[in-house]
Amino acid sequence: MTKTLRSFALLAFTVMLAAFLVGQAIPVQTSLSVSVVNNTQNTVYPASLTSFVAGNYMFIDGELMLIKSVNTASTSVTVQRAQSGTMATPHTSGTMVLEGVGAIFQTYDPVGNCIAANTIAQPWINVRNGYQWLCSTVTNSWVPGFGNPNESGTTAAVASVAGLITPSGPMFHITGALAITGFNVPVGFNKGQMCVIPDGAFTTTTANNIAAASTAVVSRVLCWQYDPNTAKFYPFY
Repeated sequence: MTKTLRSFALLAFTVMLAAFLVGQAIPVQTSLSVSVVNNTQNTVYPASLTSFVAGNYMFIDGELMLIKSVNTASTSVTVQRAQSGTMATPHTSGTMVLEGVGAIFQTYDPVGNCIAANTIAQPWINVRNGYQWLCSTVTNSWVPGFGNPNESGTTAAVASVAGLITPSGPMFHITGALAITGFNVPVGFNKGQMCVIPDGAFTTTTANNIAAASTAVVSRVLCWQYDPNTAKFYPFY
């Protein structure tokens, strides 16, 4: 076996071992309750510390931080700033915080085929450009996730329900014709828009976080713009 093949085999084994030990990692989403005022402040105040542990990482507005300790009494964490080549910068209160194991936070964009059940992390976050990626169960390939300006691909279809549904990505199909009352805000999403391809003439109501009711037209793309100030989704065709 050549040196190149041995290196490839070792890399493949390492990835499989990581997947076995970690399982599919999903980040925890919260926000900053207090601004990070400069590039040297090493105490950060997330709004929630649910699932936060020392040794995990936080990604805040383009900066990756290593969590050194967690203080539940003050709802704060001590961090090491500017990890994996990211830059330490100030961050305003209310900014989205994504926390999780290191496997979630990569330094490159994934390409090619993938199998969602076997991926180490969902979403995959490239900390160098902030782009999120999802392994689509529709195409078995990596497609742009939330906050990613690249050309979108569809993620798993979601059935309409008489209640709240959870978007599977920035572009997905909705099946059925039940009345959707709102959207569970998915991990990694805090602003921007999402679009759906209706497979059924479902309706939406204003019972929860959709600002205006609408009726879907089969095969005609329907989008919503999310306003974080009102925490509502505004529809448009």
